[in-house]
Amino acid sequence: MALKGQLGRRASVHLDLIRGVAALAVMVGHVRGLFFVDYPYISNRSLLHTALYALTGFGHQAVIVFFVMSGYFIGTRVYESVANHRWSWRIYLVNRLTRLQLVLLPALILGLLWDQIGMRIPQAASFYYGGLYKYFTPSVALRSTAPVFFGNLFFLQSVVSPVFGSNGPLWSLSYEFWYYILFPALMLAAASWMGLRFRFLYFGLAMVLAWFVGMQISLYFLIWMMGMLIGRIRRLKWSGTSRAIALASAGASLPLIAVLAWVRAHPNASEVGTDFAIGLCFASWIYVLIHSRREDVSPAYAKAAKAFAGFSYTLYLTHFPALLLLRGALDPLGNWQPDWKHLAYALSIALLALGYAYLVAECTEARTGTVRRFLMQPWTTLSKEVAR
Repeated sequence: MALKGQLGRRASVHLDLIRGVAALAVMVGHVRGLFFVDYPYISNRSLLHTALYALTGFGHQAVIVFFVMSGYFIGTRVYESVANHRWSWRIYLVNRLTRLQLVLLPALILGLLWDQIGMRIPQAASFYYGGLYKYFTPSVALRSTAPVFFGNLFFLQSVVSPVFGSNGPLWSLSYEFWYYILFPALMLAAASWMGLRFRFLYFGLAMVLAWFVGMQISLYFLIWMMGMLIGRIRRLKWSGTSRAIALASAGASLPLIAVLAWVRAHPNASEVGTDFAIGLCFASWIYVLIHSRREDVSPAYAKAAKAFAGFSYTLYLTHFPALLLLRGALDPLGNWQPDWKHLAYALSIALLALGYAYLVAECTEARTGTVRRFLMQPWTTLSKEVAR
């Protein structure tokens, strides 16, 4: 199975880069949306402006990419563990919750801090006490409560709670978490080595979870499953030169590019339909990508891709409240026209957000392996004692 540790080096590096670029796309889209005028209000509009606004408008689609990649990596591991009779809820939950909570809790606290500061800046009041039409209603202030904080901490946003404060990107995290529980329940319900009673119990659990999270989250589970299916479809048997393989990979990306272009040209199209089309095209593309036999990759590129991916989750969870605070502090300037001077300002803001996320990640995301080992140590020690 072509999991991360078993992937070819080239494919592994490419997937690292995709993960980082997807997080960057979300952040850059928010920089443009918060600081610049909307496209219809651009003065002296040019082809360059059209291209710039189009390329910075794929934040939502980047989340669909995250779903497919998550389904591939996590779903395939779950499938293998259950199929090989090696399933352990304890190990699985420690791994998943450590990954999620080690960044989520600091992100919630930092978001609370930035929002509270923003609420006390007089010229920023409209951003925090009135709905920000492009991103959220009701106001940030109404969503900065203890029940909403804990609702997000326990992945109930988009289910029974709004996102906390201004941190709109938190919406997708509840989707991910419930998929992490729903898929193992379905797999265990289908596992022939499980007792019939337990199989019925797991099936019932899966149905209750699907009902609890609601139609929207359950529907998007099918996109997540596209990623899992990538790892289950028979591997490609490549025959041909490296150039032919490269052309095949490039050709597989064309449907994805076409769908993304169509989305930009038809902003009022059904979001669910376009999300499924993007998920399917992206899944097809990375299926070809991960089965490439090429292993050559630039060490500099590999290092950069790994570093970028290493703080992508933190970037996704932490950037928006900090950007909104900065936007509120600059309110007297109004929204910018996309001229060269303000594009340079935006680049500086984006780099600042990247640096901020990197520093937070060094204290959180980068410590994931260490924290996992610490949490698993009591059971590891106990296993050794029993084995003596």
